[in-house]
Amino acid sequence: MRKEFQHIIDQHYGILYKIGRAYTQDQADFDDLYQEMLIQLWQSYARFKGNSKLSTFIYRVALNTALTHQRKAKRRVDRPGIDEHFYHLPDNSGGETEINVQREERINLLYQCINELKKEDRAVILLHLEGNSYEEMADILGITINNIGVRLLRVKKRLQKSLIAKGYARV
Repeated sequence: MRKEFQHIIDQHYGILYKIGRAYTQDQADFDDLYQEMLIQLWQSYARFKGNSKLSTFIYRVALNTALTHQRKAKRRVDRPGIDEHFYHLPDNSGGETEINVQREERINLLYQCINELKKEDRAVILLHLEGNSYEEMADILGITINNIGVRLLRVKKRLQKSLIAKGYARV
């Protein structure tokens, strides 16, 4: 079961990475959340019955873990703002080209803006960016498809305003 679980985590790393990145502000916090998501997935995996897609199950567990982690973090001493050097994407090209640097800066800015959203709105936009259908998003979040559409429209507008306010005019 351990090998199977590792294979599942490897296949769905992107889900965990994106959720962790959107709900944390620095590397240490990300590492803590990522570890907690793995623990929660391991503990609940045996109860997965296949009534939904595996990715839906992973999203549910990871999002619930992130929300719980965030509530606990609020009880602790407030940390300084977002560590802008925390989010570093792996460079698959073998070199730091100007295009890669600009791309990474845009992605970092996007995640900074996502991190400023309400926790429920973060979940909606992350699921959308991952390419989930409205039906899948509604199933994961436990809300109606119509509510997904309304929330997504509002979140996109908030993100656009935030990106423009931070100097990124090409939205």
